Amino acid sequence: MKTGMKGGNLTALSEADLDRVYEASLSILWDPGIVSESDLVLDIFEKGGAKVDRQSRAIRLPREMVEAAIQSAPGSFVLHGRNDPAMDLLLEPGRVYYGMGGTSEPLFWDWDEWKPRQPTKADMINNTRVGHALPNIDFVQTLCMSGDQPTNAIFFHDFDAIFRNTTKPTVINILERPFTQLLLEMAAAVSGGESALREKPSVLGIVTPISPLKFPIMNEGLIDAVQAGVPILYSPGPLMGATGPATVAGTVVLTNAEVLFGVVLTQLIQPGAKIVLKPDTDVFDMKTTQVTYDSPEQNLGKIAMVQLAKRYNIPIYGLAGGVECKVPDAEAAAEAMMGMLLNGLAGMTLNQSLGTLSWGLYGSPEMVVICDEIANMIHRVLDGITVTDETLAVDVIRQVGPGGDFLSQDHTVRYFRKELYFPKLFRRTTIDEWIKAGSKMIHEVAHERVLDILAKSGPVELLPGADAELERVLRKAENWAERNRSG
Repeated sequence: MKTGMKGGNLTALSEADLDRVYEASLSILWDPGIVSESDLVLDIFEKGGAKVDRQSRAIRLPREMVEAAIQSAPGSFVLHGRNDPAMDLLLEPGRVYYGMGGTSEPLFWDWDEWKPRQPTKADMINNTRVGHALPNIDFVQTLCMSGDQPTNAIFFHDFDAIFRNTTKPTVINILERPFTQLLLEMAAAVSGGESALREKPSVLGIVTPISPLKFPIMNEGLIDAVQAGVPILYSPGPLMGATGPATVAGTVVLTNAEVLFGVVLTQLIQPGAKIVLKPDTDVFDMKTTQVTYDSPEQNLGKIAMVQLAKRYNIPIYGLAGGVECKVPDAEAAAEAMMGMLLNGLAGMTLNQSLGTLSWGLYGSPEMVVICDEIANMIHRVLDGITVTDETLAVDVIRQVGPGGDFLSQDHTVRYFRKELYFPKLFRRTTIDEWIKAGSKMIHEVAHERVLDILAKSGPVELLPGADAELERVLRKAENWAERNRSG
């Protein structure tokens, strides 16, 4: 099992300011509350003690209901590798993990064409294999989509590619109930059945309500996911200045209110249900009308939300390595480093979007390889400084004395591998050595690494019978998608 790096304690808000944000969020959950078109959701909250207005469809949550749900949600649980304990992740506030990609992306960065293009299922398979092979990628999501498959069946083919090519945890989409039930059936097929998936869930189910303050019918699949034992990734995403206030503080208040609504809903469905907060504090750029990736104010919002998640003792998930840059170059690496490092220093539990470019419109396996190296560097930073009598090295310093050297000391032999970071992708060669090796830019070195991984990789081993069962459910899902498209 991976236990993650212990994140830092970087903060954006004082304790007094956190109190004000929390109180403001509670006041929003009471007035005006959250509106839902779903009768099922209204029923759940009415039965649970919320004030529900059937005419306006508003759900108003009293403080005690919110605080009981926070106490009910588990602060620690294992997100399992699929039939692979080495890939298990211990999720707790303050532990830090990094993951490839995000939800299905409409394009794919083509190395040979040096531009984005329409993706295929083969691209999905190759990207998944790259993510599976990289040591600092702890969970795997998509860098593109199976764009050569029927439109209504693309998501099902995306997860067929993921389930067949990695055992690392992933994130499935939670939408309407029939769609969600089919994805859950696919996850169960490769896990050894429904009870195996419930006992050792290897997927998170992402739910994306509508900001501001709406829970749509489209998200009713959350009910099925909770009942199946799948941890929920509750992901409201107000756009600062568009669907959220134009201030960081106001966007944090709104995002926090919406994500707490998700906590309450999961706990009303099943007390103790596993949930991970995914509060996006996205920014609407007034000049370009684009949604920013890792802008300074977005990062401030994320850091504040990590502080709140630690207060609630609930794991949290957020954007880290996704960038606005269009190609896997120095600009992209700088943007990725800022988000990944700040999140790690704050203690964000699950950090997504490593390898995504252009606001998440497409991904690049070369960029994932670069981000894997960045994550390796951050791991060393988060390791911190160990202070013991041995590491203080007073006796060794005295023994070496003025003008001496430490290369020949046993102390150096014992500690240099533990203390020093050695890059695996980045190079510490001389200028002459670099020129002799072809004067390659880092994205070229990353591309060579991608080719090496793909030359050596293949599908992962499935449980006996899982191949046929997954294929059966995929065909069933395709048939449902075709009927849904037709009618």
